[in-house]
Amino acid sequence: MYKIEWDKETGGVLLSSKVSKETLGISPRPVWFEELDLLGLDKLGYVYPQSEAPLMWAVNKQYFYRGDLVFQAKGANLYDSATITIMPGFENLELIPIDVKKMIERNRDIMFLLESEAIEFIRETFFIYSTASKKFNEIKANQLDFEAIVASIEQKQKRKMAIIKEECDSFDVMPLDIAEQQGKQRLLATKIDVFLASFSGGKDSQVVLDLCTRALPPNVFEVIYSDTGYELPSSLNLYEDVKRHYSALYPGLKFSTARNHASVLSYWDKIGTPSDTHRWCCSVMKTAPLYRSLKVSGTNKQAKVLTFGKPRLG
Repeated sequence: MYKIEWDKETGGVLLSSKVSKETLGISPRPVWFEELDLLGLDKLGYVYPQSEAPLMWAVNKQYFYRGDLVFQAKGANLYDSATITIMPGFENLELIPIDVKKMIERNRDIMFLLESEAIEFIRETFFIYSTASKKFNEIKANQLDFEAIVASIEQKQKRKMAIIKEECDSFDVMPLDIAEQQGKQRLLATKIDVFLASFSGGKDSQVVLDLCTRALPPNVFEVIYSDTGYELPSSLNLYEDVKRHYSALYPGLKFSTARNHASVLSYWDKIGTPSDTHRWCCSVMKTAPLYRSLKVSGTNKQAKVLTFGKPRLG
């Protein structure tokens, strides 16, 4: 895992393979002028251009400019206006946009390694699970249910087991920790029906989609967009732009949209207003429609899905 440090020269960030006193404990997000406008910084003495490049970074509700904490925000949500506390010495700042081009150039070598590692990980993961699916069909044809055998042994021995491919193209079952110690080639017993790149339109899902198209043939995975009913027109338009772009490059790549049969506002009446303590939106408007849309081809059976996506932290 690469670490992040501030790059005061460009206003951006630097990736590093080593931990130092400058290493950040959490990944920051870029901040554009629109967010500063919403927070009212233009009325608090800050001067900044309406640039396409970001102007600063934020970690939660702390805002950093060229490595320095310059202000903090409280509230700033649907119900509460923003309360801004500017740090001493950082009043009336004139902001210069981040030099994104130079920041990318300074991170080019590590970014190349990151891309290569990610593409290799996607390829290897697909190969392992797609091989498992093929072997699953072979085993099923031979009336051997390795999935059930492994489950039975694990239940008896209270130990994680693995299916191992031997040199003579035969299969064996052994404890997972021993298999890993001996460097055995492990075959997974789970048959994957659908390989999926889940697309939200955010920066992370766009990176994942790009990596998947570079790592895998376009006919072996699908792209699915979850329309939660909360999507802004700009988000919907972005998805259509992405769909046109990749469909032109990879005609075999399948795109689809999952959405709930009912409007989101109808659930407000039934369930109540969503909030930090009453978070039903994702499960009802995103997860459930996605789950219902993923069936084994030609059947009503729920598909077993492997999704390539951003890691969930915390």
